[in-house]
Order: sequence, then C-alpha cells, then structure tokens
Amino acid sequence: MIATRFIPITDPTRGRDRDGNFLVEIDDDHQNSTDRNLSDLINMSPIIHKSAGKKVVRISKGLAMKGGWGVKISEAKMMDLIHDASNFKSSIRVPRVHRSFQLLINQRYWQDSDLHWQGGIHRFIVMDFIYGKPLDSCWNDLPMDTKEDIARQTAEMIKEMQSIEFPQCGPIGGRPFQLESLKGCPDYSYGPISGNSEFETCFNHNLDVCKRLNKVPQDATPFDFKKFVITHQAISPRNLILDEDGKVWLVNWGHSGAFPPAFESVALARRGSFPDFNEMVLSLIPRFPEEEAKLSIMYGLTTASSA
Repeated sequence: MIATRFIPITDPTRGRDRDGNFLVEIDDDHQNSTDRNLSDLINMSPIIHKSAGKKVVRISKGLAMKGGWGVKISEAKMMDLIHDASNFKSSIRVPRVHRSFQLLINQRYWQDSDLHWQGGIHRFIVMDFIYGKPLDSCWNDLPMDTKEDIARQTAEMIKEMQSIEFPQCGPIGGRPFQLESLKGCPDYSYGPISGNSEFETCFNHNLDVCKRLNKVPQDATPFDFKKFVITHQAISPRNLILDEDGKVWLVNWGHSGAFPPAFESVALARRGSFPDFNEMVLSLIPRFPEEEAKLSIMYGLTTASSA
C-alpha cells in the first residue's frame, strides 16, 4: 500500500482560480517581505500541488511558491539559466524565478502533518504562476491534432535543451552531489560526486553488477559519457501546463541537471503513465539505443544498488 504522504494532492478549484483572493495582493509585494514571512505563506495559501517534502501554493494572482525540505535550490538555478536570454532560446518555456531562499525551520514552529514536515533546512522558490490546464487533467480528452502539437512542442524543447552543453555533470550549482539527485539512478548511496570521472565510474560499477547477474551481455561496452546537456528527467503530462494560447510550459525541475542526453529518453521510455504521450515524444527526439538499453536494465534492477 502506498503511503499517503507520497500521493500528490492538489486543490485546483482554489490554487488555479484566476480571480481568487490571495494573501499577497500585488505580485511585487513579495519583494518587501522577509524570507520568514514568505515561508509562512506555504501553509496559508491555496494549494496547487503537494507531495512528499514539498508543496506548491498560489501566493498571488501572478505568483506561485514551491517550498519544503524536498525542494532543491538547483531547481531555481536551472530555471534562471533557461531564462538567460544571452545563452538560451525562448522556446524552452519555464516559469520565471523571482526569488529563492532557504531557512532553518524549527519543527515545533512550522509543521504540516499531511506532508510530515520536519525540522531542518527548507528551501523556497517564488516563481510565475502559469495560467492553464495541467496536461494530465486533460490529455485523454484532447483531439489527436492537439496531442500531436503538444508532443511536437515538447520534443522541440527537449532538442533545444540537448543543444546546450556543459563541461561538468550534475545539478546546476549543486556540486559535489549525491546520486539521489538523479531521478531513477540505480545507486542512491553513491557520492559525493565531484566530477565526470566519478560519475562515469558509478554507472560502470552498476553495469559490472548487471553483467555478473547476466542481465546485460558480457560484451556490453562500458559507459563513456562525452556530452552533458540540460535534462529535466521527469517530463510527463503531470509536469506540463497547456496555457490559453496552446503553448506548453515545462514545470517541476527538481530532478534537472547536466547529464547525458540518453537520460531524458530513458526516463520517458520507462514512464508507465500516458504511454501514448511518451511514444509520440520519443518518436520526435534523438535516440541513443545502446546507452538506453543498458540504463533501462540498470534502473529496473534494484539489486544492483546493494551489491
């Protein structure tokens, strides 16, 4: 049975209301608030989304805030990078970050039993609220031509993301890093990783384990990661917003970073929900058959991480 705290909770009637009453009356008012006062809004504002260790709320007509112990500041840094017009193209549509900060939270001072809030460092991101429909709430009812356009837009974003290369792997601004920051990684205990060589060593260790278990061919070549690009690693209708102009926005960048491009296609291929969406997007983006095959086996083999 799935624990309640891992089931996402949304309040779409309030969190996405265009003309509702919000605690921050004017979007720019957040600039005059202290970090502590802003953090209080996480438990007083209409909920957009809630899951383990993090919550997204609507704090004004034009702003949302994500906060909790499960939030990573590297998410804000990636979104900031994408909005750097001198380096990135505008077709990668993400909410603009207005402010990010972290606070030491006393468990007795701030507690949410539904999410099992805990004391310690909590991180917060104030960003644009995107008017529109979460794609997971409407995908099945959309006509085929609209689905095809959404898949095309998503694929174009991925291709642009993969055109931006980085010299080092890992979350943006988050090095050294643990592999727990990499969604679907076969070895959460490995780290801290401070460079590309250590990153590659981890995956080749798990590949060797798979060979010993006869899960991959014995002559499977070792990983040789040459390219690190923007990867989201959780592209799914639940992380896409379809706005009123038919444009698709990509949200929830918590697992993003600079990683090999095959990681994006493997994450899409392994998703069980919305298989038609996954297949449509995968048919439109570059594929990496050899790397994808090895990574897919490794991600599915839980015993590899304990060897």
